[in-house]
Amino acid sequence: MNRALLCLLLLAVPILSAGQSDERVVKPEIRVGDSWTYRSTNVFAPGTHDIENRVSFVDAKVILVVTTSKTDGKEADSSWTPEWNSVTSHGGLMFRPNSGLFRFPLRIGDKHQVKYEMLRPRVNTAESSTTGSVTVVGWETIEVPAGKFRAIKLELESIVQPSDGLRAYQRQVTFWYVPDVRRWVKFQGSTPKNRFSEELLTYKLNED
Repeated sequence: MNRALLCLLLLAVPILSAGQSDERVVKPEIRVGDSWTYRSTNVFAPGTHDIENRVSFVDAKVILVVTTSKTDGKEADSSWTPEWNSVTSHGGLMFRPNSGLFRFPLRIGDKHQVKYEMLRPRVNTAESSTTGSVTVVGWETIEVPAGKFRAIKLELESIVQPSDGLRAYQRQVTFWYVPDVRRWVKFQGSTPKNRFSEELLTYKLNED
């Protein structure tokens, strides 16, 4: 290979790498009618279920979602910050202030702390408290039933302390977020006693 050409190629590598690391993912523009159907394991309910999440309302402060089980038609409501952090879950839990996973814009190498309490409705004391950190790991190509996507990977490492005096335990969760989908296409997590996950089956975005 020509020596001059080789030098140019070697110089280009760090430039390309720097451009990729500086790439930022901005907060999604969610619209009423956006929907994502997932295969959910030990999230919506114990076992595996196909569920549809449909946006019923959105403004500058909140996203409201109706989750419908494809098995029995059962519906549940949840609320989220505009950055897709849980405020109230379809299982009836409240996050105070919120789950804190996403902090846009996302950039590879970014890291931030999370700290929240989980409560049951109309209960003034916390059921548990969670502290940990989220790392934006990098871009990956990931394949799920909905297709193959270029996703940005986030990892949450946290400690959950139950309020009933039981021993604290570790909780690990990995998300693959796709900007063009406006949500994650997959997540998977574990605690010492449970494993849980979701994979995207289909999605429909309101482009109006």
